[in-house]
Amino acid sequence: MQVHKIIRSKMKKTIPLLQDPILSPHVPETHWFSTESLKTMVQSHPQVYIKPNIGRKGSGISRVKRISNSAYELSYENITKRVSFTELVKDLTGRFSTGKSYLVQQGIDLATFNEGPFHIRVVMQKVKNCWRPSLMSGVVAKQKDAVVTNIARGNFDLSLEEVMQKNDQKLNPMNTIRELTDLSHQIVHVLGSSFPLLVIGLDMGIDKKGKVWFIEANTNPDSKGLEKVNDKVSYQKYLDAKKWIRENEERV
Repeated sequence: MQVHKIIRSKMKKTIPLLQDPILSPHVPETHWFSTESLKTMVQSHPQVYIKPNIGRKGSGISRVKRISNSAYELSYENITKRVSFTELVKDLTGRFSTGKSYLVQQGIDLATFNEGPFHIRVVMQKVKNCWRPSLMSGVVAKQKDAVVTNIARGNFDLSLEEVMQKNDQKLNPMNTIRELTDLSHQIVHVLGSSFPLLVIGLDMGIDKKGKVWFIEANTNPDSKGLEKVNDKVSYQKYLDAKKWIRENEERV
């Protein structure tokens, strides 16, 4: 059995998905950050995100919304301001960490639950050469205009069933969960073919029209709290798979 490898670069994990003809329509347009790529992206999309290529828990992420051809709304942490493009570039790059690379990514108009945007956490494990979903949840932002929906930024997990049944857009629960599951399987098969991986945590988005999107993949996922929003049988299967992977992974 292979050895699981942690891949930290967001771009490295995104490129194989963008190159896949079936998955690429579900992957936000993503580029290395530069003044030129930012300008192209803010002209092409109503909102974009700027995020560190290597980073976790929503740290260092900014959102830019286009107000007009010459004005933009920049949001990060608890700050929101209106800026020109020149001011936008200066503000963003002024907060970049030295030595870090950044990405600019198409923003998704996420579906909401009680007006708070949410994304879906999916934990996929590879057992006996077969990928399977173990745990899922909906992560709901406390604020309706939240920049990020990460748990680490004060947001909260709910069961996927509750989020699907009670979201503001009245999405079709059965069809959406089926598409979410199918897409998650396709994503981990592509990533698993590109890198030696045994467990992947997927952040998936659903926009207000019901389309399912890939947001990010974590090869060292934090499953804390998921035992509270998944049934006991599912969580035990997750623990059993985790044990099997640990016992059968090659040692080098």
